Amino acid sequence: MATPAHSCMQALKDATTRWPFRKKAWDGIMGDAAHQKRHSDHNDGNAFDLTNDPANGVDCSLLSRLVISDPRVTYVIWNRQIYNRERASEGWRAYTGENPHNHHMHVSILATAREILSAWPWSPNGSLGPIPPMAPLPYGGTPLQLGSSGKQVFVMQIRLQSAGFDLTPDGSFGQKTLQAVQSLQRKKQLKPD
Repeated sequence: MATPAHSCMQALKDATTRWPFRKKAWDGIMGDAAHQKRHSDHNDGNAFDLTNDPANGVDCSLLSRLVISDPRVTYVIWNRQIYNRERASEGWRAYTGENPHNHHMHVSILATAREILSAWPWSPNGSLGPIPPMAPLPYGGTPLQLGSSGKQVFVMQIRLQSAGFDLTPDGSFGQKTLQAVQSLQRKKQLKPD
């Protein structure tokens, strides 16, 4: 009988450590009866679902884009999109499965990574450190502008990408990022500055 991968259990434990008040309604590792009727990494304990709860810090729009770079991960499904490492050249593409995964993010891992307990992006000791929360408009933190770089730019680019802008988050505030920001500002009836 299959058991939950320790790596998957650690991912959910780390999320609870980082965000102790997060909702867990859609969390899971092992497959339910619906999963048992088809091939699913959940059936082998090699996948986890993390409940989206932005109000308490768990923003799967951001986390889905961060976790795909983890070498343990094979694919991620979030909000009707899938990113498969084997098809990386296609980037994020439409996911048409029965479950749209708009309440939770699905993460599948390699069978050989079941016991690897290195830090997940949201781990308290993860290499990314604290993930900044989504700031309300107007932005009250560090001003970002053409030429800025770093984690705050990366997070902004991920949020712009999630809003439908054709961007590849790289942490560098270039012309394409500037155009996306100004377009969003116009859409929100703000001065495009």
